[in-house]
Amino acid sequence: MTDFEECYKAVLKLRGIKSTKQRLAVLEVLCKSDALTAEEIFLNLRDSFLNLSLSTVYRILDTLSKNSVVTKSGLMEGGRALYEITPAAHRHNLICEKCHKITPLRDCPLAEYENDIEKKTGYAISGHKLEVYGICPNCK
Repeated sequence: MTDFEECYKAVLKLRGIKSTKQRLAVLEVLCKSDALTAEEIFLNLRDSFLNLSLSTVYRILDTLSKNSVVTKSGLMEGGRALYEITPAAHRHNLICEKCHKITPLRDCPLAEYENDIEKKTGYAISGHKLEVYGICPNCK
């Protein structure tokens, strides 16, 4: 068993998710990339898992996303979402609409705004997410 498998088996166990070969394979593909669509993950794995379907990949991603193991980014061209391993620290992203490269933004411009919203509305804000879309310098 690789260090990768050991690490993600522990992460899945902590979140109460059964560790399967297909889930570990999805996580490994995502670890090797900035971000991918479900279709791209499926294409990476279809030769290794002959009984793997695109709908299975979507179900795996849905489970991992609901349990904060992966992060689902907004819809890209064609209505497809991007998925990435959930970063350890809070951050926001610039996302290239052509190559899907994700560039993290280190500063959070919303922290003060979030406090104002809480004061004005009485909500207990649990988090927020900001994505900025454009074309990266390499794709211009």
